[in-house]
Amino acid sequence: MPQFLKEDVRLRIEDAALQVFADKGFGPSTMAEIARVAGVSTGNLYLYFSNKEVLFEAVLPDSFANTLLKRIRLRVEALSGISDIRTLDTSAPYHLLSEELLQFCIDNRKRVVFLLAKANGTKHATFAERTVSLLVKLALEYARTVGGGAEPSSAMAFALERIYWNFVAAMVAALDRSDDPAEIRAVVDIVSDYHRAGLRALLVPAEPSTPKRAKSRKGSS
Repeated sequence: MPQFLKEDVRLRIEDAALQVFADKGFGPSTMAEIARVAGVSTGNLYLYFSNKEVLFEAVLPDSFANTLLKRIRLRVEALSGISDIRTLDTSAPYHLLSEELLQFCIDNRKRVVFLLAKANGTKHATFAERTVSLLVKLALEYARTVGGGAEPSSAMAFALERIYWNFVAAMVAALDRSDDPAEIRAVVDIVSDYHRAGLRALLVPAEPSTPKRAKSRKGSS
């Protein structure tokens, strides 16, 4: 008799695969463990997905990785020409795009964690590196804009690379530590505020201070 595949079982398997992949990475994950987490037999799992590679493609298609990178790019590019984010209205494109990106990451937190921290051994192995490179590139372009076209130093580029690796690691930890959206938002807000303040101090030229006038002394003309 033909086998009838159930959509709810397929979705349960995909959710289990995301959990196992995000926890262990692709290589150490097994179809048997995914089946156990999904609550199905290993034999039944193979009725839905012929092997681990096919299952991986189903839960992490190229389109998802491309969409995440695009959302990151749009958010950063929305700051073009703006030297102080504190002057932006809450309805400014930067804030709207930031909210959309955060909600996208919360809704897909296991996928994002995998791409940024556990993708070794897959075609997405360089995703975190590509993300950091994109952020550094956009930050250097921003520095040229607010700096009147001056070329940032190699030291600046190196510092930005380390800063963004740390930032990405913090975002991964925020998404991975809790499945409570409010808790994730609270952590992301704190890390983002600290990150933006540091970048502004690093990238935006300081305004020249106005010398204070000396107090006149009694009897002076």
